Amino acid sequence: MVYFLVMNWWHNVRKGPVETRTATSTDRPALAALLANSWRRHGPLAVEEQVTLLNSGVSVIGFEGDNATGFLGLSVRAPAGDPAEHWVDVALVALAAGYAADRTITQLLRTALPALRAQHATGLVCLSAEEWWHKALTIVGFVEVDQVISYAHTGRRPLPTSPATATLRPAGPAEADTVLRLNAAAFAPFWRYDPTKMLCWMLTADHAVLAEVDGQPVGFALTTSASNSEYAQLIRVATDPAARGRGIGLQMVTDALRHSRKIGAPGLALNTQASNVGSRRMYEELGFHTIGHAVAVLVYPL
Repeated sequence: MVYFLVMNWWHNVRKGPVETRTATSTDRPALAALLANSWRRHGPLAVEEQVTLLNSGVSVIGFEGDNATGFLGLSVRAPAGDPAEHWVDVALVALAAGYAADRTITQLLRTALPALRAQHATGLVCLSAEEWWHKALTIVGFVEVDQVISYAHTGRRPLPTSPATATLRPAGPAEADTVLRLNAAAFAPFWRYDPTKMLCWMLTADHAVLAEVDGQPVGFALTTSASNSEYAQLIRVATDPAARGRGIGLQMVTDALRHSRKIGAPGLALNTQASNVGSRRMYEELGFHTIGHAVAVLVYPL
């Protein structure tokens, strides 16, 4: 109990980073040391992702002397087709022991704002599943706008049936432009993801299909395989708004379920936002059930 009280006092009396500035690639050793010893962390640890964030031009790092005290790794999304919206993701945050989360993040964010405004950023976006992170972001000024919900369909359930409204065929590199166009039509900019991420998902998916009606593309679905101990993942499914209400989305999800059975996965998992009532109803009618905890989607508008 005494140790806990002392640590709480220590975390509250430290004032946070003395100096904050835009991070560069030369800060890689300092960031590595911070990540190795951080008491609070959010985001990936892959080295290549850290390097990308250090070179983003908008990420910020804090120092006290030679020691990094905090890092705010920001990833600017490539234009997704609507110049009115230009979102930036909070990809990685790390805090050194003794530095309060809300105070440190406020200092780092204040330093990042000029570069973000110079890029005409619409706002920052962050996913939060941890209580400390959600609390700190709320104090800083982030607002929860939605939640991401995970669903799974286990291999023990019977496969649903769906009418063959569309023709499904493999989608490869030649269909890249078509997939990007359908993605832009199906999702608002906030949920659209940039072309680089979409193409990466498409080219690395184990099961990518394009839905066509009368020879015209009307939707796509991307599924990744998994080992026998993990669910396959339906990472993206989209239907052209002009073709909705005809069972095409249902057909593509059913196809992904069949693929998960074919490869021996124990089931199929997917994510959707809580506000997407229509898709959630379809998944539940197909036999999907919610898994895990909802993840908050928070925004800091600029």
